[in-house]
Amino acid sequence: MFCPKCGKDLPDNSKFCKYCGSQIKNKGTLSHVPASAGDDEKSKNIIIVGLVALIVVLIVVFAAIGTGMFSGSDEGMSSDASSSSSVSGDSGVQSLSLSSFPVSEAPGLAQAIKDNGGNFPVNYKSLSLSKSQCLYILTKSVSLIGHGDSGATISVGNPSYAPHPSGRDYSNSIAQANYVDMSDRFASWIDRNGQVPNYVGIYAGGVPDISPSKMLDIEIAILLQYGSTGTLPSSVSV
Repeated sequence: MFCPKCGKDLPDNSKFCKYCGSQIKNKGTLSHVPASAGDDEKSKNIIIVGLVALIVVLIVVFAAIGTGMFSGSDEGMSSDASSSSSVSGDSGVQSLSLSSFPVSEAPGLAQAIKDNGGNFPVNYKSLSLSKSQCLYILTKSVSLIGHGDSGATISVGNPSYAPHPSGRDYSNSIAQANYVDMSDRFASWIDRNGQVPNYVGIYAGGVPDISPSKMLDIEIAILLQYGSTGTLPSSVSV
């Protein structure tokens, strides 16, 4: 056993320290050597090192968590942007209105007119369209596609129908260059005059003028084939 005051080694069951004279009261507390100042310093150093290591571990953990959160946030923003790109770009759903009707929707409108059996107005998506509006959209679309501008949009407006429609609608075949030109002139007339022309001429020998109603049939046939193949037909029958 050891003296609690001077730390000297004493025989077991000693009541007084023979070195310093201190009374030995509690033997149980003397079974171990009291810590020296050096031992206390070592203990402090161990505690400090442990705390520093814990802090470093916590910093690394929080840094990893923070990086994951920001990465997830960036991915969410990218997804939102993509999602936004898919509404306005080309996967390309474009807005549909009278002031901005996409040429890409013209084949769908042609099908809706055909399905409606020639009755007007025609309901197409969010729009209710008159015969004159349908004629303008379809002829303008064929003209734009023929000139390589299939990604354009059309400002439809509200043109009136032909005041005195006429024409001799005989059967014939019209080449692509001719029906694109015919569509261009038909739509341009509406642009200039705010109404559907009474008829439209064809620059082909022996072919009479075409009435607005027959023109509508021609445009429907052209655009239905365009919708199926992605290209304008080489010719169309009237």
